[in-house]
Amino acid sequence: MLLSRNGTFRSRNTLRLYSNKETQKTESYNEKPNPELIKQDYIGPPDKDSNLRPYVRYIPNSETPLVKMLRNKRVEVEIWNQDFWSKHNKRFYEEKEDFIKIHHQAGSTDISADEMSVFYKHFLDKNRKIHALYNLSWYIKNFELLLLAFRVALQKLLKRRKL
Repeated sequence: MLLSRNGTFRSRNTLRLYSNKETQKTESYNEKPNPELIKQDYIGPPDKDSNLRPYVRYIPNSETPLVKMLRNKRVEVEIWNQDFWSKHNKRFYEEKEDFIKIHHQAGSTDISADEMSVFYKHFLDKNRKIHALYNLSWYIKNFELLLLAFRVALQKLLKRRKL
């Protein structure tokens, strides 16, 4: 993928706008555009809770049932991912804040990088199973998306050969 000067990503047959005021007018920075009004996928700014960049998927007029299934599955996976990272980051920041409060109550005003590394290690160890399950689920969901995308590509190829 290449990034052009006007903020668009270009690949062989795809054009995705990163954010372009000329094609989509929104009232605020984080407002998502209406999928019915956009002409290509929209990639928004990072979410404040999950730090993930949200997508708004373009809905073509001539969408086949298989393409619709792929688009809906992508949206479902993105919502699942958004939910996981929002909850994970919330837990992380709450526990980090508690760790800092405990150190302040013990009389330590500055927390060194070494002391914070103890917290990070403890947090990762405590959440090891959650992360392992997340990774396994993520791989399975992405494999399902790959299979659907392959079926869509095959459908398009067969349609072109018939014409």
